[in-house]
Amino acid sequence: MSSGHDLAKTYCNPLPIPAIPVGRNAYDAHYSGPWWREFGDPTVIHWQDRWYLFPSCGMVWWSENFRDWYFQPCNLYDVGWAPSVVAWRGALYLTASWEGSKLWRATHPLGPWECLGPIHDHGQQAFSWADPMLFADDDGALYAYYSIGVNKGLFGVRLRDDDPTRFADAPTHLFAFNPEHHWERFGEANQNAAMSHLEGAYVTRHGGRYYAQYSAAGAEWRNYAVGCYVGDQPLGPFRYQARNPILCHRGGLLNGCGHHGIVPGPDGQWWAFYTVLLRRFRGLERRIAMDPVRFDEQGEMWIDGPSETPRCLDGSYPPGVLPLSICQPATASSQLPGAAAECAVDNYARTAWIATGPCPQWVAIDLSGEYDTLGARLIFREELAPRMVAPALFRFVLEGTLDGQTWQVLHGARATAFDGHIRYLTWPAQRVRHVRVTLTEVPPGMPPGIVDLCVFGRAPAPPGPAVHA
Repeated sequence: MSSGHDLAKTYCNPLPIPAIPVGRNAYDAHYSGPWWREFGDPTVIHWQDRWYLFPSCGMVWWSENFRDWYFQPCNLYDVGWAPSVVAWRGALYLTASWEGSKLWRATHPLGPWECLGPIHDHGQQAFSWADPMLFADDDGALYAYYSIGVNKGLFGVRLRDDDPTRFADAPTHLFAFNPEHHWERFGEANQNAAMSHLEGAYVTRHGGRYYAQYSAAGAEWRNYAVGCYVGDQPLGPFRYQARNPILCHRGGLLNGCGHHGIVPGPDGQWWAFYTVLLRRFRGLERRIAMDPVRFDEQGEMWIDGPSETPRCLDGSYPPGVLPLSICQPATASSQLPGAAAECAVDNYARTAWIATGPCPQWVAIDLSGEYDTLGARLIFREELAPRMVAPALFRFVLEGTLDGQTWQVLHGARATAFDGHIRYLTWPAQRVRHVRVTLTEVPPGMPPGIVDLCVFGRAPAPPGPAVHA
């Protein structure tokens, strides 16, 4: 990311994290179903001046600045879904959601990770939990929070000091699905009051209180959201916040906002990293977003999102910066039926502009006025054929013009090798009316296409009042 202009130190959701593997997980050589890029259920930790992001399926990314992330292979091949990582007694401990759940230990987030063995309950029976969260309290006690199935809600238990693979006591049932909480109900319209998935347990201690967070009603729905109960002890009792849900879909591009983790950022501000749903090729194709965590005057927690425009790393927004291109007139070099140029600017993750032929292909937007443009978010369309494991290399040039004739380069990416289909680009202010993206290369086997192109900028200052003699 460049420096020296208005959006230089901003980010934009969904995060443009590179090198997301294709397939059910990063190392699966035997999977035979449809392929996709899966990236969800994040937990993030801060360790020795870096942040480490652990999503589902045994993968890890690291960052030194909270904006630029780098994939790092490690020996977490069989960890499973929804990992949780905690620092406890000078080491790191990791568990995940899987049949036959286990616990791992390491002295560094990149490993090597040592498997300490399967989880056992208070009756010494092997135990499988779903979406677990490990929490180290200030007094040195280690807890696990988890779910175990439809309608059953969340549970918490202290783990043994001498062997954290084992429960120290019988687990505590924290709370169950409550159909009176309409947002918890199952279905795209929360229409099914008979069932729900309460999952994605996460506990935060703040101001002497314990905030037990969870997601409902199912990660496949656009209205997937995060809720919160509050208690004075790590195992409750917990009371339902008046402010709920604390993060949810607001009708824009980002939907399926849930299953999160919380970490302090560069300035000490707490941030939530959470899953968002694309649902391009299967029910749970997901990506990750982040937004700041807030506490109101009553001490209730909420997540200040989902944000869809550039945001600074102190949680503020650059003044006056707006999305300029949503639903503006669009044209293209070519387009398939049902995949017209307008689909690239409709602010909807389940449509796309798709060209009819190979690169180069372009899509252009009339902003319907002159604006000082500052940046853009692009989500390129992927079509993953069976067994395709190609990197997501997209080469393109982004241009602008005032008169529709003389084009100037706003950002060029013809030669870059960024492996990812989401890009967030910024540049010094350029006044234009029309913006054009020309795709010059896409991964083999797929037509050029764009799911979303959003241009950000400011309206020029209005002229001053007329001066009369």
